[in-house]
Amino acid sequence: MKRVYRLQSIGGSLYVALPREWLKNLGLSKGSPIEISIEADGSIKIKPMDIGDRFRKDLNNRISIDIKDVKSVFNIVITSYLRGFDIITINFVGGSMEKEVKRILDDIRQILLGLEVIDMDSNSVTLQVLSTVESNISNLIRNMGKIARSMYIDAINALIDRDRELAEAIPLRDFDLNRLYFYVTRTIRKKMALQTIDYRELLELVDLRMTAKAIEEIGDEAKKAAKAIAQLIQLNGTSNEVIHSLKEDVDGLDKIFGKIIKKGFASPIDIVELYKDMMVCEELKRSLSKTKNNITGNTAMEYTLFKIIDAYENIATRIYDVLSLTPLKLETLYTLQETQPNK
Repeated sequence: MKRVYRLQSIGGSLYVALPREWLKNLGLSKGSPIEISIEADGSIKIKPMDIGDRFRKDLNNRISIDIKDVKSVFNIVITSYLRGFDIITINFVGGSMEKEVKRILDDIRQILLGLEVIDMDSNSVTLQVLSTVESNISNLIRNMGKIARSMYIDAINALIDRDRELAEAIPLRDFDLNRLYFYVTRTIRKKMALQTIDYRELLELVDLRMTAKAIEEIGDEAKKAAKAIAQLIQLNGTSNEVIHSLKEDVDGLDKIFGKIIKKGFASPIDIVELYKDMMVCEELKRSLSKTKNNITGNTAMEYTLFKIIDAYENIATRIYDVLSLTPLKLETLYTLQETQPNK
C-alpha cells in the first residue's frame, strides 16, 4: 500500500493520520505504544511495540549485584553500562566499602558518559545512566571522528613546530574519545536488544560498532604518536626530510578521513569514489611503511621517530577499515550489476 498524505497543523504542531487498515490489522488504537526511528535516507519507520516487549525492557533496565571484593566494582559497572542497564545497584556484602567504592566511582565517571550516583550509603550504591546526551549513533561516531582527527593533526603540527606543550596535551583528549566510544557501544547494544529490529538494521548497527572501534583505535595511535613526539622534542631530535615526507602522507590521509566525517558515517557513498579513496589510503600506508623501514633505530632519536611513523601507519590502517565499512549507494550497486556480462 502506498498513499500520499498531507501534514495537518494542530496547536502549532504538525501531524499526519495513520492508515486505518494498518491500525486495524495490528490491533492498534489510542494509547497503543509505537516505536519511531529515523532512517539514514530521511524516511521514518513506525513499528508497534507490544506490552510484553515493553515489560521485558523495563525489567532489563535494572541490575542489582552483591559484591564481597571492592576490586570488582570497576569491571561490574563498566560491563553493566555497556550491556545497556540504566540503573545499577551494587550491594556490599560483609561490611562497609563506601569510602573505597567512592574513589573507584570517581574514576569510572570520568570514562562513562551520563553515569551519575543517585543513592549511596555504607551498604550499597545505586547508579543511573541519565538520558541527557545525544543518542543518534552516526552523530556520536562523527563526534568521535572529529576528536580523533584533531589528535593526529595536532600531533604532526606539534612535531613540525617543536611544540612540546601541545604534544603533551593531546593524550588528554583520549578520555573524551573513550567516553564517547563507551556510550556508542552501549547505545548500539540497547538497539540490538530490541525485539523489533530487522536484519538490515542489525547489519548497519554491526558496521557502526566496528567503525566506532576503528576510530577509537585511531585516537589510541594518535596518543602514542603525541607521546613519542614530546620525547623527540625533548631529545632535540629532528630529521627534516623524514618529517616533510610524514607530513605529506598525513595530509593525504586526513583529506580522506576528513571527507568521511563531513559526509557522516550513515551517508551512502558512491562505490567508485570509495574504491579510489581506499587505493589512495593503501598507497599512503605503503609510503609510511617505506619511510619507517629506512630508519635504523640505532639511536634514541631514530627509535622515537620510528615509533611516531609506526603510529601513523596504524592510523592509515584504521582509516582504511573505516572506509571498508562505509555504506554504499544502492543505485550504484544496481548499475554495476546491470553492466556485468552474462555468464
